[in-house]
Amino acid sequence: MITPNNARFDHRKYRPFPAIKKTDRRWPDQSLTAAPHWCSVDLRDGNQALIEPMSVAQKQRMWGLLVKMGFKEIEVGFPA
Repeated sequence: MITPNNARFDHRKYRPFPAIKKTDRRWPDQSLTAAPHWCSVDLRDGNQALIEPMSVAQKQRMWGLLVKMGFKEIEVGFPA
């Protein structure tokens, strides 16, 4: 269960691994200095991958669960 005490992930308690120095590299020499932002795409790509797509009620339940888990960004898809 997500509570205010365990909802925030403290990335500062982990030390980065020693970088391997090589020439001609751009992005591998950069390091993350903050925790990543997570975005759920379950109601977009996840629903399209199902053999039986979710009903409206199932999508609403999934939305509620994602919000309850603390997601601030949720991508949704609409049928074409």
